[in-house]
Amino acid sequence: MLSTLLFRDVADPRFNGVSITRVEACGRDHINVWVYHNAETEQDICLKALNRMAPHFEHQLRRSLAKRRIPKLHFKWDENFEKSGDVLQMLRDLERP
Repeated sequence: MLSTLLFRDVADPRFNGVSITRVEACGRDHINVWVYHNAETEQDICLKALNRMAPHFEHQLRRSLAKRRIPKLHFKWDENFEKSGDVLQMLRDLERP
């Protein structure tokens, strides 16, 4: 749902290619949304813009899910996603004869 909002509602070219890699609940009041972009992008600028738009996403989620209360969204950069790709490539290399 959140990824649909990100692509449908945001016309900012900085977000083209941004993927949501995981979502983690931190208690009842906060949700961490981990994002990644495989191209060269300014992580800080991208995260600041996403976090500024968090109230918009929360509002849209509240409307779509018919909930009165949605936890606060906090966007974070997923550096582990890039590392996991390196590990997968090493495993693929081991499989080749």
